[in-house]
Amino acid sequence: MASGPLKVCVCGGDNNSHLVAAFSASNPEAETRILDLNEEEATKWEEVLEKSGGMVLTINEEGGTKREVKAKPRLVTSDPKEAINASDLIVLTTSAHDHERYLQAIEPHVGKNAVIIGLPGRPGFEYLCYKILGSKADLCTFLSFEEPSWTSKLVEFGVHVEATSAMQVLVGSIVRGRGICRRPPLMCLQMIHGSKPLFRPSRHFLEVTLSPNTFLRPAIIYGQWGNWDGKPVSEAPLFYFGVSQETTELLNTCSQECLDIAQAITTSEKVKMDATGVQDLYQWCMERFKGDYSTNADLYSMLTTIRQFSDLRHAIKEADGGLVPDFECLVEDLEAGLVVIKGIALITGVDTPKTDELITWCQEKVGKQYLVNGELTGSDVATSRCPQRFGLSTLEELAEGKSLEQ
Repeated sequence: MASGPLKVCVCGGDNNSHLVAAFSASNPEAETRILDLNEEEATKWEEVLEKSGGMVLTINEEGGTKREVKAKPRLVTSDPKEAINASDLIVLTTSAHDHERYLQAIEPHVGKNAVIIGLPGRPGFEYLCYKILGSKADLCTFLSFEEPSWTSKLVEFGVHVEATSAMQVLVGSIVRGRGICRRPPLMCLQMIHGSKPLFRPSRHFLEVTLSPNTFLRPAIIYGQWGNWDGKPVSEAPLFYFGVSQETTELLNTCSQECLDIAQAITTSEKVKMDATGVQDLYQWCMERFKGDYSTNADLYSMLTTIRQFSDLRHAIKEADGGLVPDFECLVEDLEAGLVVIKGIALITGVDTPKTDELITWCQEKVGKQYLVNGELTGSDVATSRCPQRFGLSTLEELAEGKSLEQ
């Protein structure tokens, strides 16, 4: 391994940013910088760090025990040049909604050997990277993961974050550029986090794009609120533990549609690509939550017994003297999720009636328009990550992540 500390730049200011920054800064072999483009927030973070002398990371271990580790980032700044300088890993830990803003900010300072990681990346991450970084993208290496490495809770801004639970396995894609990484990026990410989760590479980024967790949240929200009469409720319903058999059937159908897309890609004569690594939702849950559910008799039994999600409830807000669902999260689920899946389905010629149904309902709830008469011609497609936004129209371009026109 190359000499000198691993230089890590963590981009963002939310719970997940605190989590990854603390994991990285607690490792003596890493030099950690934090880029928070919110100048006021970055200044506050820097001030509280100076006053406290560092961060505290509380890690929830198996068996209910907790372990505390100290972490001291080198700096927090809102200046991309200062943060990115000579970084080995640039880790985007924000929501997908903020990825574009961060990529645009760091683009002038990205070097030829840059490693850019979406943790999580969400569908369409590679398309966005190629678009914003332009000719630099061919030299960069991109990693994109399905989910955050741990669920987390921010105890005190800038100072204390708690890692509450980790997936057993976290699958990510690696798109290698022509630049030479100073250190193997996947190994570095594992070194920062320790034994959990196990970071596992996919064979192609489209396997991660078609991961079943893409539709998991919007389908459960639709299952809960699809027939809602609009009247306020007294409390937020349980999320996973409130899933019905009918919702489980919807999830299984959406899962099959993703598998159909993967099969169409695998059997196509236009590209030589094996997408059989795409799992159905049941297999995905079995692997990611191994040991954390009471029974795995079927998908319904598993989803409703995952212990780390036992208290998780639907997002709600106050209105009309009671509580109503807060559908704001559906924008991300559409633009960096369902709409990307639909875009790929259109290019591969696969029908996705349940995905269409989900998109139609979700876009109405958030006042957006992507899908019109089965086509992605709505006015909000330009803010999504679907391949059509980036001018990709063939299976070859889908697989490459960029336009092949000269």
